[in-house]
Amino acid sequence: MTLSDSWRATLAAGAVNLVLGANLPYLPVWMEKAAGMSGAEIAGASTIAIVIRIFAGPFSAGIAQDHGLRATLASVMAIVLAGYVLLFPDSPRAVDFFLCVLVYSAMNLVGPLFEAILVYGTRYGRPDYGEGRAMASAAFVISNLAGGAILGAWGPDWVLGYLIAASCIASIGPLLTKRGARTVITRRPLWSTFSQAFALYRIDGVLIYLIAASLIQASHGAYYAFASNIWIAQGIDGGHIGALWATGVAAEILLLLLSRRLLKDTGVYTLLWLGGMGALLRWTAAGFVLPMGAVYVFQTLHAASFAMTHLGTMRFLQARLPEDQLPLSYSANGALIFGPAMAVTGFASGLAYDALAPGGIEAQTKLYWLMSLVTFAGLAIAWRAGRRAAMAAGPG
Repeated sequence: MTLSDSWRATLAAGAVNLVLGANLPYLPVWMEKAAGMSGAEIAGASTIAIVIRIFAGPFSAGIAQDHGLRATLASVMAIVLAGYVLLFPDSPRAVDFFLCVLVYSAMNLVGPLFEAILVYGTRYGRPDYGEGRAMASAAFVISNLAGGAILGAWGPDWVLGYLIAASCIASIGPLLTKRGARTVITRRPLWSTFSQAFALYRIDGVLIYLIAASLIQASHGAYYAFASNIWIAQGIDGGHIGALWATGVAAEILLLLLSRRLLKDTGVYTLLWLGGMGALLRWTAAGFVLPMGAVYVFQTLHAASFAMTHLGTMRFLQARLPEDQLPLSYSANGALIFGPAMAVTGFASGLAYDALAPGGIEAQTKLYWLMSLVTFAGLAIAWRAGRRAAMAAGPG
């Protein structure tokens, strides 16, 4: 039976998520347990990659415009594969650090590329984009669970083996999608991208909202970098770690699927507040060494801390910007506002992770309270942004 274009695009996106779903939680574990890297080195690798993304993002979009999405995504995943293959726990730590920067940098580029492949490939058939995106997210959850099971059974080196195998599949998958798709990504010169993005930020209310949202999103810096490492130190096994990551993603997916019905009339500033309050509760609780059952419960707050903040941001931009400016705003925000904010909090959490390490796990979990401070700053700016918007709207 011949696969439709929609199924080919969906399977390609799912293959990429099989890598993403294990890279995010478990590469930091490999870096600490197998390569012997410090918290600052672990966070520093992802921080450098975020800085590289500022320039590499528009550059990869230009390559996709010239040579097609499928070839570009396959090439990026081949770079990821090469990085994993060259990682060895007994090689010089500086070499491993460089390779991890390479992997993180390449992984930062794949999101917009596989999203564009989905948009292009599912336009005229089933599964449609929403169904395809849900299946790709399901692959991410499966990878969370598989990586955790492998970590618990055989250790971090075998997780690296899983990442190599998944990257082989993800390097081939995009090549099986439909040719073309060059028009899905608009090519702009690098300076043009920056100048047009800054022009959007001069629209009244846009920049302050995005700064508030970026701080709330950036409060996930410690979670993305060190959650798995901290859970291991708490004595939580790999199978449960995979399930904990999957619980957060599943809560996010469920909220997004129900958002049209549950949050139809919720304002964008209210969504920002709900996301920020969920993050504040989540990180404050995470600062304590909690029973495993409680950790599962607080993982569901990912639906607030991430999904509500993301949903509010998307709705805000759709309401405030012209439709033809939305793709630029999505890519520019990741590179110029959200990315740098995440880089700062991620690196700060790495320094805190090392500084608190002598006190054991009871002290080390306190690095989440640093994320609570970041969230509080985001809430304060969100409150000010909401007041400004209400005053501008006037009475009634």
